[in-house]
Parts: sequence; structure tokens; C-alpha cells
Amino acid sequence: MKKRLLLLAALGCSISWVPTRATTITIDLGPPRRVTGEKIVSFSGLNDLQFSGQTLSLDLVFGSNGFVRLFKGTSPTFLLLPMLDVFGAGTINDPTGSGYLFDWAGNPISSVTSFGGSVTTDPGGESFRLGLGGFFPLLADGAFPPDIYGAHLDITLPNASAFDVTGGELGLFPNASQPWQNQFQIGDVPDSGCTLFLALIAVAPLFGLNAAVRRCRSS
Repeated sequence: MKKRLLLLAALGCSISWVPTRATTITIDLGPPRRVTGEKIVSFSGLNDLQFSGQTLSLDLVFGSNGFVRLFKGTSPTFLLLPMLDVFGAGTINDPTGSGYLFDWAGNPISSVTSFGGSVTTDPGGESFRLGLGGFFPLLADGAFPPDIYGAHLDITLPNASAFDVTGGELGLFPNASQPWQNQFQIGDVPDSGCTLFLALIAVAPLFGLNAAVRRCRSS
């Protein structure tokens, strides 16, 4: 009997040590292009969720092999902010927790900065956005960050059953006043027709020079 109890206790401990499996939410960033200014992308997967103080483990993954590429000229205060669309009445605290951005191999790039505070709505109910925590990849220690392929979050939600999730957004905010600091890129952007035109202009004189040399040799 004692052996059986010890076995069950050991089994219970081993189960409690198993990490929580993350819920994967795929986010479509849209077609590859260079962006100037902010970009906000909608996502679903948490709709109709009620806040009851539960802890969520989330993987926000960019679909279609998409990624966010930052430049050396991008503002150092560039912010990647996952948000939830919420409706409810009363006061709700911000979520707390931790997380990180990751590269194509799942390696961490930058840690999350959780915001404190709360939101108070009108007595009859109000829609608003609730931030899950902000990432500042260009303020992280180490080398210039590689392309960003997604974010992992371990978040404890507030205990506020009067509020429901109606959707979600991912905000990409350069937060810069100068146009060249407001730029980042979505995916691989192919060479434009303008680039090809400039290449032809550069090559055309070479063909003309080659023709002139041939004429000189034949005369």
C-alpha cells in the first residue's frame, strides 16, 4: 500500500512538472513590402474568452513564412505590441507575465516589458484594447536582432468576468518623427522595376564601349 502511494505521489509530481503547451495563433502580416509608419494586423483565436485570472501560454506565429525585418535606421523605440479587443463594464487590470520574440529557429531575441495599470470603462460597457505586453527588440542587449518570426507569451489574465474578448491585434509601431526611422519590412521584398531599370542604365554604356572597341579593331 505504501509503495502504491509513493508511486502515485511521484507520478503526481512528474505531471505537475510538465510544461504547459502553448496555444499557437497564426497572424497574417500581408504581402511582402516595406512599411513607413505603423501597421496593425488583426488576429483571432481568443474570441469570447472570459477573464478569470487564468494563465495562458501563447505562440504568436507569422503565417506564410512571414517575418518582420528591422533596419539599422529604424527607430530604437520600435514597439511590437500584441493587444486584445475587449468589451465590458467596470475596472480591469492589465495582464502580467513574461515572453520573448523569436527568430526563424525559435531562438529568443527580445524579452517582453509588461505594462502596469488598469482600465475603467463606462457603467454601460465600453470597447477598448488591452495590451498584453510590449516588445522593444532594438533596445535588447547583444547584436542587431535578426528577422522576427513571432512572439511567445506566458500571461496571467485579470480576474474580471464582466469583460469578454472580441478580437485581437498586433501593432508594429516605429514611434519615430523622421521618415527614415519609421521604416521596417514585411517578408522578402523582391527587387522593384526601378532597380532593374537602374541596372540596365549601368550596363548599357558597357555594351556601347564594347561595340566601339570592335569597330576600332576592324578599321
